[in-house]
Amino acid sequence: MHHDFDSQRQYTLQHDRRLSAADGQLQMEGVGLAALAAQFGAPLFVYSAPEIRRNVDEIKQAFASHANTRICYASKACSLLAVLQVVRESGISIEANSANEIRRCLAAGFAGNQIVYNGVVKRDEELEFAIGQQLHAINVDSEHELLAIDRISRQLQIPVRICLRVEPNVKAATHEGLMTAFRAKSGVDLADAEGICRQALDMPYVKLCGLHMHVGDQVPDAEPFGAATRVLVDCARQLETALGVRFDMINVGGGIPAPYRYATDRGLGGPDNMQPQIGANEFAAAVIREVHAWREDIEICIEPGRKVVSSAGVLLTRMVTAKRKTLLREDGSVEGQVQWCMLDAGFNAIPDYKDWYFYVYNASRMADSHCQPVKLGGPLCDGGDYFRHGPLGEQFLLPPASAPGDVLAFLDVGAYQLENQTVYNAQPRSAAVLIDGPGQYRLIRRQERFDDMLLLERDLS
Repeated sequence: MHHDFDSQRQYTLQHDRRLSAADGQLQMEGVGLAALAAQFGAPLFVYSAPEIRRNVDEIKQAFASHANTRICYASKACSLLAVLQVVRESGISIEANSANEIRRCLAAGFAGNQIVYNGVVKRDEELEFAIGQQLHAINVDSEHELLAIDRISRQLQIPVRICLRVEPNVKAATHEGLMTAFRAKSGVDLADAEGICRQALDMPYVKLCGLHMHVGDQVPDAEPFGAATRVLVDCARQLETALGVRFDMINVGGGIPAPYRYATDRGLGGPDNMQPQIGANEFAAAVIREVHAWREDIEICIEPGRKVVSSAGVLLTRMVTAKRKTLLREDGSVEGQVQWCMLDAGFNAIPDYKDWYFYVYNASRMADSHCQPVKLGGPLCDGGDYFRHGPLGEQFLLPPASAPGDVLAFLDVGAYQLENQTVYNAQPRSAAVLIDGPGQYRLIRRQERFDDMLLLERDLS
């Protein structure tokens, strides 16, 4: 197992389009990562603009056989303004899940008609704001929401484009918390779709554009996407006939998985969906096949998030201390020993620590063999604040010479980690740097300060 992990490290350095080593240290797009941690502090998120563009291009190429495809980046994956601007400059649209996410998209330069609005809870004030922006579409999650949109659009006398979100009742082989098309809180029953759509047709300012769904996140195979798209297409075909309408679009959501364990990795680590068998090409083929069996002219809307930014982000964390502890059984006998490396980032920085696998390398000693088993603990006063999924179960592999002061890099953390950071134990939320190109980088978010943490309690006027 040690050999497999070290072989993967060497293969990554030789073949990965993002990463390399110089003077024994890890680089991303030609920028030394340990030097970034020295300049800006740690924990530090580092994003690669070239990698975001490469990922967007992969999705565009995957859907090249259907010219009328609208790619809407799921901004919840990472909504840093600088990241959103890179996405906008890549030429695609965007998806938001709250009024404030819409505001972030607008602040990054997106036009209202480039934004799709999702969410199971849209308050009246959010709907009023969204309708005023004349979005590409609002994905309606319930009959109650549709009635609210009707009422508000009449008051404002502003037209609004909608898709109805339905639940295809298709399971996917991913974490139960990431399934959204089977016994989920989102969407309406297929049996209720016709009645709700009939109501929409009688609303003077509401334009019914089509149907929407989402299968789930980090789905490791293509079959659920094909099956769910088939259900969506069958429902849309039936509604077009029953209602005498012709839909403009069909929105199949997102879910293109990211490889957290690479295809070349023959070792172990993390749940099965960490090493998916598909990418953008297989996702696109499953969707396009089913849609083209119905219509080839309709707009296909997709909402990828993880696929766009996951591989574009790394987290840099510093080893602060190390210690060796004896593992005792309940009867006091010795089971063994474990080496602990204590980091300045725990589940406050990487909330997916329990269910996710990440490659962790010593960025300060990247050229050294990673063969020493260690457990990685975070700074929080919580017994569960340690990382669960390494190449040796709960143990990771680092160079034997690893020492306090070294910078470790967690790869592929660009999606959902920074967005879900907490301030537990009054730990500040991390700064972020964007690498614009070879040797070019800039600070795009400063680290949270103590005064920032007190602002909501002191600024009560």
